[in-house]
Amino acid sequence: MFVLESLWQPAETPARVWSVLADPRFTWPDWWPGLTADDTGSAVGPDGLAGPGTWARLRVRSPLGYALGFRLDLAETTAPSDGAPGRARLDVSGDLAGLADVVVSDASAPGRPLTEVRLVWQVAPVPAWFRAAARVAPDPLAWAHSRVMRAGERGLAAHLAA
Repeated sequence: MFVLESLWQPAETPARVWSVLADPRFTWPDWWPGLTADDTGSAVGPDGLAGPGTWARLRVRSPLGYALGFRLDLAETTAPSDGAPGRARLDVSGDLAGLADVVVSDASAPGRPLTEVRLVWQVAPVPAWFRAAARVAPDPLAWAHSRVMRAGERGLAAHLAA
């Protein structure tokens, strides 16, 4: 089991960041290099954003040359409001199995919006080759995950700035 944590800090309000991350049209592949959506299904909540039941079948290209296919199913979601953080819990299946947790909180200073997006993946590799690689060389796999997540952070920042 891998526990992989990333912290993104886009210079934007939590509400704006959440609106992009929880877009029911699942626009992540539009701004996240190396990520493609093979199929999606949305369940729109009362706030017009993605609600439980939303899912996406994704493919991500690793900087080490392999690709992983997995499905994210949104199980729980609470939007940020009145200073309280937003949180999404996703079930992960496919080449990875486990959970992903996303927490969006306000880290602003006066006159300077800043959001912290904490992403924690608790996943196990499923294909035999990937399980073997995880046993023999976990550090390169963690490095590859970090690179993929940094590409997402940069893509989100550019998307928010546009």
